Amino acid sequence: MSTYSEQMEKEIKSFLHGSEGLVTKSLGNHIVVAYMTGMVDDAQLNLNLIAPLAEEINFESFEKLSEFIHIGDCKAFDKLSDAIEKLLSGYALVLYEGQEGGLLVNVANIPSRAPANADIESTIYGPMIAFSESMEKNIALLRSYITSDKFIQETVQLKAETNTLVSLLYLEDQEKNPFIEIVRKRLMSHKIKGLIGSPLVLKILTDNKYSLFPEMSLSERPDRTSQALLEGKVVVMVEGNSQVIIGPNGFVDFFQSVEDRYSTWGIGMFNRFLRAFALIISIFLTPLYVAALTYHYEMIPMTLLEPLITSRFRVPFPPLMEALIMEVSIELLREAGARLPTKVGQTMGIVGGIVIGQAAVQAGFTSNILIMLVALAALGSFTTPNYMMSSTIRFIRFPMLLAAGLLGLPGIAFFSGFLVIHLLRMTSYGKPYMYPWYPPDSKGLVNTMLVTENSQLEYKTDLTRSNIKNMKSRISQWFKSSNDE
Repeated sequence: MSTYSEQMEKEIKSFLHGSEGLVTKSLGNHIVVAYMTGMVDDAQLNLNLIAPLAEEINFESFEKLSEFIHIGDCKAFDKLSDAIEKLLSGYALVLYEGQEGGLLVNVANIPSRAPANADIESTIYGPMIAFSESMEKNIALLRSYITSDKFIQETVQLKAETNTLVSLLYLEDQEKNPFIEIVRKRLMSHKIKGLIGSPLVLKILTDNKYSLFPEMSLSERPDRTSQALLEGKVVVMVEGNSQVIIGPNGFVDFFQSVEDRYSTWGIGMFNRFLRAFALIISIFLTPLYVAALTYHYEMIPMTLLEPLITSRFRVPFPPLMEALIMEVSIELLREAGARLPTKVGQTMGIVGGIVIGQAAVQAGFTSNILIMLVALAALGSFTTPNYMMSSTIRFIRFPMLLAAGLLGLPGIAFFSGFLVIHLLRMTSYGKPYMYPWYPPDSKGLVNTMLVTENSQLEYKTDLTRSNIKNMKSRISQWFKSSNDE
């Protein structure tokens, strides 16, 4: 190792605070190549960078030196301190004795897995491929779906010690997208210790940080992401993450599956209406049972009273406690199945549900009817395609149960009204969360529920097409017309 190489190694290590992993190669007596081990493509490094520079080269500037390197992504830097971040990202530094600055050469090969099948958002129809942890591969996947020159990519570096890179993806249209600047400002205005996962970036972008309801969705599917881009939405992609952030989203967007558009018109519409019905069952079925048995026996038909009494005569708990025990048991089984390995978790969920349910009935802790209702409510929550919204629905059941057990039907009505008011007040990037229900939009509702065959091919809606000022104008006009009536 030459004296110059030793000198540059010490200087670079001073910026790295003595961290190991730095490799410096001396090419002759004047050129030094430095890189971090394990983060570069060794074949590209040796063939296209080190081999051409191993010969005696005379150059006037680093721009001229870059002509001898057989790698396209090659640019000069003025200060060594400015190049350390790129060095830690997999770039190689080319330094020349007696010259200020050097060259940054992209030979990065960050360890990542190849794109595989989608595990979380599985479907029967359509593409099965999912994103990986490589941003370059993910963007290439999207460009294979959308080859338009209007597909725009912007790179933003977050203010964090992790130096996380984020890409903003959107389609440039004749009408300026009002969400781009909102996303850009929120990403640039936050300074956090570190951002590792996409869900942490999602929290920065939300309008209502303390709401239980998600405002943006995470997706691992390129086809769903491409569909969101066609709708005029913004996609945020985080380096090192296999899930992208999609927004703005309304409440109804979380109950839509990309498979609905792949199905025939009638099947797609039926599936979306079925999920809406499952949402009602999941939230209200068990609370109505508790309210009826606690306060409102007159609601129960006479033909159902005898089976209810027969089923509950050995149960020592009031309906509220009985329902809470079963709901907590279902959540414990779900959480245990999610944390165990896949095959063991599936067996645990099936066997555990059967054994615990049968044992609870025989021991007199609960009734057969409640087990059936709790199982139906759990199935209703699992039909939601978005896991974040599914978790919210499962959580909402518990305060709804408490309201039903303490106040009966008035408690259910009060808590439901509270939820409706909260949802009507929510926004996503400044747009109404309950669109197209609020403000009412018949065309948006038709396209959302796939009511017609042509609505399967409609992507853009007023939620993404018009700006915030126009949306507020529509809301005020709707209230004005309602008052006139």
